[in-house]
Amino acid sequence: MSLRKNFVYSSILTVSTYLFPLLVYPYVSRVLGLTNIGIVNFIDNLINYFVAVSMMGITTVGVREIAGARSDKFQLSKTFISLLSLTGMTTIAAMLLLLVVMYTSATLAPYHDLLYVGQVKLLSNLFLIEWLFTGLEDFKYITIRTIIIRCLYIVSVFLFVRTASDYKLFYILTCGMVLANAIVNVVYSRKFIIYSFHSVVIQPYLKPFFIMGVYALLVHVYTSLNSVWLGFVTNTDEVGYFTTATKLHSIVMALLISFTNILFPHVSNLIAEGRISEFWQKINSAFDVLFAFAFPTAIFLLAAAPSLLHLFAGNGFEGAYLPMRIISPLVLIVGMEQILVIQILMAMHEDRVVLRNSFIGALVAIGLNILITSSLGAIGSAIVWVISELCILTLSIIFIRRKYHFTIPIRRLCKYATSYVPLFCLSLLYLEHIGSQTLFLTCLALTTILYACIYELFITKNRLIISILNKFKSN
Repeated sequence: MSLRKNFVYSSILTVSTYLFPLLVYPYVSRVLGLTNIGIVNFIDNLINYFVAVSMMGITTVGVREIAGARSDKFQLSKTFISLLSLTGMTTIAAMLLLLVVMYTSATLAPYHDLLYVGQVKLLSNLFLIEWLFTGLEDFKYITIRTIIIRCLYIVSVFLFVRTASDYKLFYILTCGMVLANAIVNVVYSRKFIIYSFHSVVIQPYLKPFFIMGVYALLVHVYTSLNSVWLGFVTNTDEVGYFTTATKLHSIVMALLISFTNILFPHVSNLIAEGRISEFWQKINSAFDVLFAFAFPTAIFLLAAAPSLLHLFAGNGFEGAYLPMRIISPLVLIVGMEQILVIQILMAMHEDRVVLRNSFIGALVAIGLNILITSSLGAIGSAIVWVISELCILTLSIIFIRRKYHFTIPIRRLCKYATSYVPLFCLSLLYLEHIGSQTLFLTCLALTTILYACIYELFITKNRLIISILNKFKSN
């Protein structure tokens, strides 16, 4: 399947991961209320930490190893079973660790029933095996399966979640969606995999698995620690503000992640085949796509945050307005970070560098959380997230420039920043003079899209975007 088709399927898949909950969230936030939403998000983010412990580095190492073994079914099966066995061991350890935390933390005592549901999610992630299908580049199957199950999830939420006391049922349905995906995946995987545990060899995978696992845990520290920390040092209302602010932002990040996910096996293959110059061309093209997407999107989110959140979550979530504006530049910051870390450092097997940079970023996040989160609440969490990501980005830029003599296209970055100043000024005018939220959002969205299209197609004449549009037209 072509890279373009993979991108389309991966984009649909990744966006649906966030879009489907966004379809549910306006209803759920109004039915459950701020406090219960905060409880569910607090517990789910805590469970996600243990998921990160159980999965360790399988997301990256699994894709890399499966992509290299997919031409030989026997070797593919051996690789898959070995990696699955290794992940099974860490999953059991994570489940036991969660039980210990449950019964030693007084803060978690009221939520044991939700945490047991989270244990099901934790176990289900072992058999989710998305890394297998990503390595095989079978994005069509993943997309179709996921959308069907998520449609059933949406219907179930609207049918059964009717009052504020149904927040536990809402979490059961959310975790049940992961379980359903895992069951279907295991059944479908038999098309590619011979399930035999006689030739399990985990030794070759231990080092990268745990190095990238520590990296994944550190990433969780500076991306997800905020909401968990909020739950412990403030209250679930602040968790509700922060997680609501990040829900809308997450769908934007999903597009960037989908692009990285489909390009990673491709650029890894280019390096393996020694096509280094083509590899760097792909990296430059990735920056072109990122800049064209990130600047108008960040401006839109910055200006439209209050209107979007009011439309999305209703009344009572005013505390999420400023945090969402603070994190709006992350579209650009994390986008650049994804290119440098995933597409360059990981593809070049610079695992230790990734680990070191993430460790520093995690220390920054922990230190700042201790200093400002308890007093600033959701606003402090937003500030911590932005600074931590900037730290990782800066360290990655420095290393790549020194070793590979590659630097991010600063001139193009500055040119984009300057060129989008008029759009930013227009958004401020709209904000000042248009009273109707619906009219404001409509005008701002249309203006942003029109401005970006004119700039990319007629002023910069972005060849990559024009070629992509021409390919879609030809089909």
